[in-house]
Amino acid sequence: MNWKFKIRKPQHGTTLTWELYFPPGTSTWVGEKVTEILEQVPLPNQPEVNVRTFSEKIKIENTNAHQITYLLFHGYFIRDLRLVIARTTDWDMSADKREEEWDRILTEAVSIAKPLFSNPETKFYEIKENLHISFFEDEVTVSLSVLGEPGYKRGIKANFPTSAPIPEDLASILIEQCFQIFSVPKSKVNSVYIPFAGTMTFATEWKLGEEKLPFLTLPRDFVWKKLTLFPNKSHEHFLKKQKALSAIESNFTPIVIQDTDPALTSYWTKEFSNWKDWIHVDTIDHTISDFLKTFPVFSEGKTNTSHYFLPLNPPYGYRKNERTGPDEKLYAKIANRLEVLSKDLKNVFSIIGFILCPTEEKWSDCMKELRNFSKKTIHVTHGGIDLRVLFFHSEVRSERRSN
Repeated sequence: MNWKFKIRKPQHGTTLTWELYFPPGTSTWVGEKVTEILEQVPLPNQPEVNVRTFSEKIKIENTNAHQITYLLFHGYFIRDLRLVIARTTDWDMSADKREEEWDRILTEAVSIAKPLFSNPETKFYEIKENLHISFFEDEVTVSLSVLGEPGYKRGIKANFPTSAPIPEDLASILIEQCFQIFSVPKSKVNSVYIPFAGTMTFATEWKLGEEKLPFLTLPRDFVWKKLTLFPNKSHEHFLKKQKALSAIESNFTPIVIQDTDPALTSYWTKEFSNWKDWIHVDTIDHTISDFLKTFPVFSEGKTNTSHYFLPLNPPYGYRKNERTGPDEKLYAKIANRLEVLSKDLKNVFSIIGFILCPTEEKWSDCMKELRNFSKKTIHVTHGGIDLRVLFFHSEVRSERRSN
């Protein structure tokens, strides 16, 4: 095999090239976040990183293992991060040979990747299953995933196999992006209200962010920790820094409104015992009609809240039985409820959040109703569905006067 480039056994400080993958539709935010994190690495004399953002991936060049470890500390938005280990133009580009050629290239690349693993007894298949191929024109790039399993697998709860909840990495991005758009610090949120909770994705991501748990400390395997490149001393240093940030405990718990679809019963029963070890929530069993009638449900002692956060993913498709009235009116009813509350309670608290709209019509229904809200829309893709994410914010009147 004629390799145009192949990695040698690098040291911790060796600058290398990496490829970062993310939820579709979030490239701009992720690119800015990667740059921000890498500019804040708490170690002296680090190389100047080059971050290049594309629609499907981000290239991170001139970056060493210390910087990558720090990036992974904050990596809740990362779907995969791969180390470039080889490049070649020595392959048959004909369409009928492509799959066969890629398998041949990956097989030969195992010998390049193996010295990167700390354990010399690491099996051939363990290495190969973490190798990936991308190509541009006539050049093939081989990379090694340092995550192993996709980043949205947190190790806290199982993935629900047949429904349509958004993945954890995308949920984390949407939560962070919401507060950035409206310049509201998350620390000023006094209550979190999560209706339609099917698999607890939003609750999980909120609590992980609130507790400032480093991504690398989650209860799952990371290929990164199995490599000779993994800098243990830097890892311990970052842990000490992070521990100081995590000292302040959250003063409230999210109110989670359980999705009562019978299809989710076995999932809730099985997984709740796992969640309670990581996230602590108050669970109220409400239907959509209850939500429309009774929202908001205030936490005890929290009736004078300044910021109320609502990540909304109304049930559609698989969970139709929870709807009230015609399908096309559900989003309008939810948005109307928010609009009424923003008027009635504008001297008490502001509502900040987002709603996931699976069609342009449902997005339009929300836009028409949310007249007194600041709004911004982005498009993301999940499971082949183009979701319109409508962010919204109603300011407290007293805040307007002070500004």
